[in-house]
Amino acid sequence: MGLCGTLASLLGGFFSLFALLGSLWMDCWQVNSKGSVGLSLRCRGLWGECVWDKFVKIWTCDVFGSYLNPQPEAILVTRIAVIVSVIAAAAALLCLVSGCQYFQCLWAGIAKQRCLISSLALSLVAGLSSCVGVTRYGIYVFAQHQYEVSLKIPGFPSFEYGASLWLAMAGNLSAFFAAGASYLEMASGTTSPSASPGKTLPGNTACTYV
Repeated sequence: MGLCGTLASLLGGFFSLFALLGSLWMDCWQVNSKGSVGLSLRCRGLWGECVWDKFVKIWTCDVFGSYLNPQPEAILVTRIAVIVSVIAAAAALLCLVSGCQYFQCLWAGIAKQRCLISSLALSLVAGLSSCVGVTRYGIYVFAQHQYEVSLKIPGFPSFEYGASLWLAMAGNLSAFFAAGASYLEMASGTTSPSASPGKTLPGNTACTYV
C-alpha cells in the first residue's frame, strides 16, 4: 500500500478524533422533531439542554445541576463510551504518526511496527467504544420517540436524533476505517521491521524507511 495506505489511515484517524470531539463539543444528541412546535430549536445532550429562540435569536442552556445526580442509564453509558473513544482515538493517532515510515522520529524498525500495532488496537477500541455509546443512545431515543408517538398528543413526537449522534457515528466508522487501513498496510509488508533506515523496498523505489 505504501503512501496511499499511510494517508488513508492518517485521514481516518484524524477524522475519527475530530468527529468524536465535535460530538462532545456540540452536545446535541437529540433535537426537536419536524412534527413538533417550531417556535424554537431545542437540543438535548449528555451534559444539559439548550434552546435557540427564533424570535430573540439567542441560545439559553440549562446544564445539569450535578453530574452525580441520577441520570438515565443510556446517558451514563454514552458519556463513558464516547469519552473512552476520544482518548483511544487520540492515542491511536499519536501511535500511528510515530509508527509511520514517512515521519522521522526516535523509533525505527521493530519499534515502528509496534507503534502501528498499538494504533490498530486503539483504533478498534475507539470504534467499539463509540459504537456502544451510539447504539445505546440511539435505542434510547427511538424508544422515547415511539412512546411519544403512541400518546397521539398534538406536537409530538418532540425529539429525534441530533447532529452529535451522527458525528459520533461518523467517528465510529472512521476509527474502523483507520484500523483497517493500518492492518492492510502492515499486511502488505511495507512496515517490515527488518528494513533498515535508508533502504528501499524491493520493487518500490518510492517507499523509503527513515
